[in-house]
Amino acid sequence: MPWKKIGRITCFPLSASRSSTHMQGPVAVELEDRVRVYVAARRSDGKSYPAFVDVAVDDPTAVLGVNEEPIMPLGALGTFDDDGIMPACALNVQQELWLYYSGWNRRVSVPYHNTTGLAKSTDGGKTFTKLFDGPILERTPTEPFMAVTPWVLRSGPLWKMWYVSGLGWIDVAGRLEPVYGIKYGESIDGISWTRPGNLVISQRHVAEAIARPCVIERDGQYHMWYCYRNSIDFRDGKGSYRIGYSFSEDGRIWRRADHLAGIDLSTDGWDSTMQCYPYILQINGQLYLFYNGNSFGQTGVGCAVWQGQLPKP
Repeated sequence: MPWKKIGRITCFPLSASRSSTHMQGPVAVELEDRVRVYVAARRSDGKSYPAFVDVAVDDPTAVLGVNEEPIMPLGALGTFDDDGIMPACALNVQQELWLYYSGWNRRVSVPYHNTTGLAKSTDGGKTFTKLFDGPILERTPTEPFMAVTPWVLRSGPLWKMWYVSGLGWIDVAGRLEPVYGIKYGESIDGISWTRPGNLVISQRHVAEAIARPCVIERDGQYHMWYCYRNSIDFRDGKGSYRIGYSFSEDGRIWRRADHLAGIDLSTDGWDSTMQCYPYILQINGQLYLFYNGNSFGQTGVGCAVWQGQLPKP
């Protein structure tokens, strides 16, 4: 497989302040002498918060340091992120590090609601300050469910975003499950976004959910990795998350080719039933993949390196 698995990062032990060893939704950033991997940990009350792990540049499985404390607080009561924060995408903007993140609210009619916030760091990514108390991506008249988990690229004066948009909720054996897909937006400042509202990755069936896009551009072609699941038996079952792949010439029109994703479940162990939440980072000219395995990140963060040429469908 083109993605060569090189190991797993596990370093969050059980503690009185957390309910589990969740290291969900990795977001990797290369600093001067290390790679910082932001993840969503879980408090003992079940609320997610962003923390980070520092790993070696030449061996992303070698842990250099751990910060288990929140890098920013949950929102004030009643705001979009008062029930949880999960990192989504980080990029350098002048002398600052910007972090797009998902805010969580509990709901009554459905289990939860997600929207997107933005925070910045001026101390090298140790702590973050929210730019706004409200979200920068929210529900709209044509997107009535959620807008969350963006991947952002800067291309000259234009900012491009691929994000997860809610398509509805379905009842599966008496349990409400969300369905969502990937859409595209553009901006001139990274804050206010124009969102056409059309799906850019086609669903295979109406109960399929597609999430966590990450996009690179090489030699005039865009490459996207993401994860997809069924709405039935997806908690480490037959319908659980897998990592998929699509390609595009303009970033707007995509062709799905999951067989070229370059990674598959292990025969046993920590990523044998699920692979989800991919994040791509280039380190010294090589592409690295950070991702979660079984149980949505309870088994740590895996890392793989791409070998050979990128897909040329």
